[in-house]
Amino acid sequence: MQQRFIIGAVIGLLVAPGLASASDDIDGKALYAKNCAVCHGATGEPTAKGKSLKPFPARNHRAIAQYVGRDELRRIITYGVKGTAMTPKKYTLDPLEIEAVIDYIKTFDYKPNLANGKARFKAVCSSCHGMDGRAQTGVGAKNLVYSKLDLEGIVHTMRYGRPGTLMTSKRHQLSNPDIADIANYVYSMRYMANPANGKKLYAKNCASCHSTPRDIKLIGNAAEKRTVSDLDDRLLDLRIRHGRHVDRAGEDMVTHLTDDNIQDLIAYIRHEVK
Repeated sequence: MQQRFIIGAVIGLLVAPGLASASDDIDGKALYAKNCAVCHGATGEPTAKGKSLKPFPARNHRAIAQYVGRDELRRIITYGVKGTAMTPKKYTLDPLEIEAVIDYIKTFDYKPNLANGKARFKAVCSSCHGMDGRAQTGVGAKNLVYSKLDLEGIVHTMRYGRPGTLMTSKRHQLSNPDIADIANYVYSMRYMANPANGKKLYAKNCASCHSTPRDIKLIGNAAEKRTVSDLDDRLLDLRIRHGRHVDRAGEDMVTHLTDDNIQDLIAYIRHEVK
């Protein structure tokens, strides 16, 4: 019995790749036209009917086709979106047909409007993140200038929020074009930290006590089974600004460092301690 099960499993693994590629022979564009275009439009931009849907209009597929992963698109198409006119398509499309529809959606392209992104960011996001994205507003928002999220991650966060934080879902407050435009505007603000400058800053401000980043030893609660490489950027930033070295060397040691200086230091430390 066990041997028969193993043989069957091996055959399944061998056949599966062939099934996955079968969607190449299915006309995703035609399926999209038949099942989606009445609301979302033939090219992903909502029709008049789609825009009139209640309580929420149909979404613009073109705007975020390149920023939403296949898993999410598969879930939405298969199961629909509760509380909207987007009904499950698992009863009208089989799994391979759904993959073909996703393939077609992924052909949509969108040119972001950074001017609109900036305007919508100011209206919706700046109260927490600040107009410069550095989040110096006192509410604990993420510093977007140093965010490691890619465009897909930024879009996902805007659409669904971050549980346990003040960052709520914006998918019913903002249209997909607005979300795409804001995401691209946020991404355009990103400051790529300069580890070369961080090395110079380290030599001037840190090397007298810690000859290299590898020599940095954590003490106190943070020291238990942790090294500098285990600290995330926020904790490392706190250590640089408020660590015990400040008591020994004086606040002048760090108060002259700008946010960009500290990010350069962190980039250098990350480069040296892996």
